[in-house]
Amino acid sequence: MQSIKFTKIEPVLLLVIVTLGAFLYLHKLGETPPGLYLDEAGTGYNAYSLLKTGKDEYGMAFPAAMRLFGSYTPPLHIYLSIPLITLFGLKVFSVRLLSAICGVLAIPVIFLIIKELQITKSKFTPLLSSLFFTITPWAVFYSRMGYEQNLAFLFLAFSALLIVKSLKKPKLLALAIPVLSLATYADYAQRFLAPIFLAGSLVLFWKKLLNKKYIKYAIIGGVVAFFIQLPNLTLLNTASFYTKTDHFYSEVIKAQAEKINHFLPPAIAVPLAFVREFTSKTATYYSPRSLFFLPDPDPQRSTPELSVFYPWMVIPYLIGLYFLWKTKKAPSSKLIFFLLLLTPLPGTLTHEPFHVQRTLGLLLPTTLVIAIGIDKLINAKRIKFWLPVALFFLGTSLILLWRSYFVLLPQERAVIWGYGYPHLAQIIKDNPDKVYVIDQSKRPKPQDIAYIQLAFYLNLPPEKLQAYYGNEVTGGYYTKTEVTFTHKFANIETKPIDWGEAVWRDVILVGDLVAISDPEVKLHNLTQVFEIKDPNNQIIYRGFQTNPKPK
Repeated sequence: MQSIKFTKIEPVLLLVIVTLGAFLYLHKLGETPPGLYLDEAGTGYNAYSLLKTGKDEYGMAFPAAMRLFGSYTPPLHIYLSIPLITLFGLKVFSVRLLSAICGVLAIPVIFLIIKELQITKSKFTPLLSSLFFTITPWAVFYSRMGYEQNLAFLFLAFSALLIVKSLKKPKLLALAIPVLSLATYADYAQRFLAPIFLAGSLVLFWKKLLNKKYIKYAIIGGVVAFFIQLPNLTLLNTASFYTKTDHFYSEVIKAQAEKINHFLPPAIAVPLAFVREFTSKTATYYSPRSLFFLPDPDPQRSTPELSVFYPWMVIPYLIGLYFLWKTKKAPSSKLIFFLLLLTPLPGTLTHEPFHVQRTLGLLLPTTLVIAIGIDKLINAKRIKFWLPVALFFLGTSLILLWRSYFVLLPQERAVIWGYGYPHLAQIIKDNPDKVYVIDQSKRPKPQDIAYIQLAFYLNLPPEKLQAYYGNEVTGGYYTKTEVTFTHKFANIETKPIDWGEAVWRDVILVGDLVAISDPEVKLHNLTQVFEIKDPNNQIIYRGFQTNPKPK
């Protein structure tokens, strides 16, 4: 690979693109999506708890894996959120800000990867591809969420850039390997993706890396990476290291194997069943239908009426795949193919059909494939006026994005994002002398685990929540995976409503129309004191004062 050169205008135009990205990722960041999802609230409150007390919500001091809702999450995103919460306070904006920053930083990284791989001929393609990456629904969506996946994506993209650049500057290999090691603390999927990516990259470029300089810097990077992994190594024999294993489709494989094991032995039936399921899942992640036309089936992981890429991008995608195959022996093509095979694995090994959150890494190689397709279209002799066409698709895409994300999503997905919790928290804050019993009978729906959102919006002193757990959890912090839906702190109790007990106490019962139905209201002589509605004027919660004295 030859040294790349930059024109004088490229840094200026790249800055314009980054500025556009910063606007899209930061505009109304604390308001859209409305409310705060369960995982975001857990991230924000535990960062706040560590800031104030040096312990998480359970009372564990600076854990190597964060326990949340009966599972575990990598700690790096939470730890990096602490300075932002220090600066801006415990707000929705500060919880999502780290992802927005990662999204903005990813833009120049993508630009540089395209330049370094030298997969394009036109000098405009890297900038144009970076621009379309910036406004891609997949990139925008996860740059505005308080999730760890966008941090992991930045690590993946940056490590890919460093590995490619290290082919000309061996010293960078000493940095690339530790970056991949750090990625394992950003997202659990990186615990197997990062080492596979490193090993695969070394195999792809082994002839180049046999140089003594490369070996020297690989050893240096490996030693640093080993020390970075020490906290992970201490968790090897605990449940926290093997979390998410329940998402593997073992029951599906077992059921499929049973259908054919009457004429095939289990030693053959089970692998065949696995291959069938794995192949089916893998095909979904490369399907134009999934990538360009259908949204993620979970409404919390998608925007209304948009897939992860715009429909028009299917054209450069298919063209890019064709030319990528034609040049499959080129080192850059081999690397892109390797990333295409590697990044969907967290989704292809789990039971859900198309999980855009687990497979965010697929955004990188798919963007590179689209960049190749765009370059071929720009250089096509028949397409002389490509710039007006590109501007048309840019404008159309921005209109679709704005409509879907900033207009439809706040209206249609408000309840999914916990829209009612800030309103409920304010009511509780305004009435500190009242006791509120928040119904939790609809568990285990994530948006119905109320305690962490309420603790977040109330800025609850972490000591109060830690006191509720006592030493029960910290004694087996990395081994106990049970989740409790019952909490009691301040003037709040979150639990399923027990009608035989609740109506004999002087409390305010809070629930939706199912949890507290009109017949129950009449039967127990309850008095409605408030109701909270979503943007479509539908009731989310109602609050009822009990009347125990007449009883």
